[in-house]
Amino acid sequence: MTTSRQNALIFSFTFMAFILGTTEYIIVGLLSEISSSLGVTLATAGGLVSGFAIAYAIGTPIMMSLFSRIPKRITILVSLVLILLLNLWSAITGTYSMLLVTRIVTAVLCGFVLSVAITVANEAVDPEKRGKAIATILSGFAVANVFGVPIGTFVGQYFNWPAAFVLNGVLAGIAIALNYAYIPRKLPKPVPSSLKDQIELLTNGRIILAFLIPVTAVGAVFVMYTYITPLLEQVMNIPKSSVSGVLFVYGIATIVSNWIGGKVATGNAVSKLRFVFLIQAVVYIVFSLTASISILGMIVLMMLAVMSSIVSAPAQLYLIDLAKQYSPRSKDLAASLNPVASNLGIAGGSAIGGVVAQHGGLISLPIAASILAISACVIALICYKLDQQTQEGVIAQHHNLT
Repeated sequence: MTTSRQNALIFSFTFMAFILGTTEYIIVGLLSEISSSLGVTLATAGGLVSGFAIAYAIGTPIMMSLFSRIPKRITILVSLVLILLLNLWSAITGTYSMLLVTRIVTAVLCGFVLSVAITVANEAVDPEKRGKAIATILSGFAVANVFGVPIGTFVGQYFNWPAAFVLNGVLAGIAIALNYAYIPRKLPKPVPSSLKDQIELLTNGRIILAFLIPVTAVGAVFVMYTYITPLLEQVMNIPKSSVSGVLFVYGIATIVSNWIGGKVATGNAVSKLRFVFLIQAVVYIVFSLTASISILGMIVLMMLAVMSSIVSAPAQLYLIDLAKQYSPRSKDLAASLNPVASNLGIAGGSAIGGVVAQHGGLISLPIAASILAISACVIALICYKLDQQTQEGVIAQHHNLT
């Protein structure tokens, strides 16, 4: 592929990721409207958020296994058509239970189509551009947080909450057109993996260890981010009228974080991640000491935002590369592991944050986050050492043969 075609492909996938991110997060801004419209409690409506995350984590690898034989271009286009229809279905559903069903099915398709898109980008883009390409695609989720969710929330509140899902459906139609135009018609044939291959991948110690890197790293971020609004208001003493502005700047910083992640993903990413997580842990501790000092606390918070998404692209590529090494026939399934790990990190980090906030107060959250960041650092260090040992073994074997 020419450079211009590669750039067009990455743009179409990034726009698609923006749609997927908006589809996932839009519900957060409309919980009150949905709960009152469907006659359920706010807590029950919140189940639409957790249900989406759980379905995403469980369903994505299953879908990757079931449909590994289907050409990826067809898989992406059909999945996007279904996501479009499910958004429209969500808009016309009249019951909570039916909306929950549409959200669960949509979640599985979102995780599936993103994972397939990443495998296509990994195959179609020049090797030296892979890190930047994956980071750019994943930045679509950060852009969704900054722009997609506020716009969707405004539309849902101004017209009625179903209008936000109609808007998502329209945007999904644009994503279908872009992907139809720019996904190459000739891609490497799918390499079907057997159940044995998949079990081999999912039980491999190196894969499990690498999988834990994004779980702990994302968990560290969401220990605090889940409770970012009460932290801003109650600990940092930010006026309610200014919270949305702070969150907007935080969102912009996460886009920068994805860009940095693309740089980190080039070369020996795991070696670099060790230091990223160590610095992150230190900054969390500094934040616990400076949070109540408004200006200084804000500076440190934005430093955390800039580091929050660095792990995404490096972890994604690392899992794919390990799969090529230890279970080549399951490399497509490996592309789904990072999104799954991230959603587990979100769920786990939120749960840990809830316990810590209840028993130790909000000011204890950055300390808990630093512990998880240190855990991620230790795991990355172990992976780095194991990689070195493997490389030394290959070099020694080569010398013996020559």
